[in-house]
Amino acid sequence: MGRHRRRRRRARTGLIGASAALTVGAVAMGTGLLPGAGDGITGAFLSQDSPSPSGRPTLPGTTAPDLKPDAGPGTRSPAEETTEPAEATTAEATPDEPAEEPSSEAPQERPSSPPPSPEPSTEEPPPPPETTAPADDPEPGGDAAQQAAEAVLALVNEERASAGCRPLTLDAALTNLAAAHSRDMAERGYFDHTDPDGRTPWDRAAAAGVSHLGGENIARGQPDARAVMDAWMASEGHRANILNCDYTTLGVGAHFAEGGPWWTQNFGF
Repeated sequence: MGRHRRRRRRARTGLIGASAALTVGAVAMGTGLLPGAGDGITGAFLSQDSPSPSGRPTLPGTTAPDLKPDAGPGTRSPAEETTEPAEATTAEATPDEPAEEPSSEAPQERPSSPPPSPEPSTEEPPPPPETTAPADDPEPGGDAAQQAAEAVLALVNEERASAGCRPLTLDAALTNLAAAHSRDMAERGYFDHTDPDGRTPWDRAAAAGVSHLGGENIARGQPDARAVMDAWMASEGHRANILNCDYTTLGVGAHFAEGGPWWTQNFGF
């Protein structure tokens, strides 16, 4: 019998570099690299399995037995025992005695007077305790993106230290460039180093006034900094950018939205 392997859906990553990346033509760890503007492919999976809820079995209800005893055949009911005295009492009554008139108050209970309505208070109620409004979800480019950028930078520098390279510093201009590309990919629905207008990373850098761009990594679908770094380090071309000892600065753009996140690394000299 043949063995069948289940195909996994993969998230995409890509790399482009000015120097080392352009000379890399290998395919490694399921990640592809094209000279100039290649895309890498890697996988990011989230478990959707959850235990089905189990309910307690409902115990069947029980009915209490009827405790009313059946009357025996030789038992006289109280009604039968008091029949004769009742008749005798009726006979002794004289017609001359007037029947007792029903009291005008006894048969009906005098309605109790309703409680007095509380007078409206002139005092103002105490103000409700102050509550802190829940924080809104961070907007793309806000705290979440900033934290992601810092986390990616820390992981990059860990890898560079192991390779004997000096650490990179976070560059504001490169970060803005990377963030703009991640957002643009999300909003216009593409995943590439070259945007739908045909602009390469260096075209976009020149338009933004950035002159020290050296390389670019992109990725999509990895949920956090650790996951995207694992994906990049599993690709020879992306890893070459991360471990290029000539680079001195880094910009990281993370855009969190449906279908993402989208990640961009821009390396600089």
